[in-house]
Amino acid sequence: MDNYILCVEKNKKEIKLGLTANDSNHAGAQAKDIARAFVADAFTLTYEEIKSSLLSEFFKKLAYSNFNHKDCSVWQATYCNNTPVIYAFGVRYYVRPLVLSYLDIPKDLYVLPKCGRKNCVNPFHNTYKTMKASKLTSADKRLALAFASQGVPVKEIAKAFKIHRSSIYRLFKK
Repeated sequence: MDNYILCVEKNKKEIKLGLTANDSNHAGAQAKDIARAFVADAFTLTYEEIKSSLLSEFFKKLAYSNFNHKDCSVWQATYCNNTPVIYAFGVRYYVRPLVLSYLDIPKDLYVLPKCGRKNCVNPFHNTYKTMKASKLTSADKRLALAFASQGVPVKEIAKAFKIHRSSIYRLFKK
């Protein structure tokens, strides 16, 4: 394992993060993912060691998928409105949408914890929905559309997803 320093620049401000990677290609991929998550203007990567921070440890866990499927990963830093946040570049970033950007998942989704704990940042505990109050995930919606294209009645689709048929009709209108 090699140690690197990632310097991310945005709006003439910069943050430095320590990265641990298998090789330079892995470090470069992590750097691109982190820069994309912050919508950074630029980044540089140097082969040095820096003291690890909570943020760099979090990105390390994401890079190595070091999250347990069963256990919640409780956020140990700052909160805003009882929701995990990161402050960088003088801006507040909510952790779950930041993870969406890091993982390159489309931003038109709401990220909600399946486990019901607002302080859990385990990406395996996230569910992705197109509307906050939606009972269907985006995958469920694609499946419902596939059922409909095969001629399955709306009443049966609604029954399969345990929702009212009017929700299915609204889905088809979009």
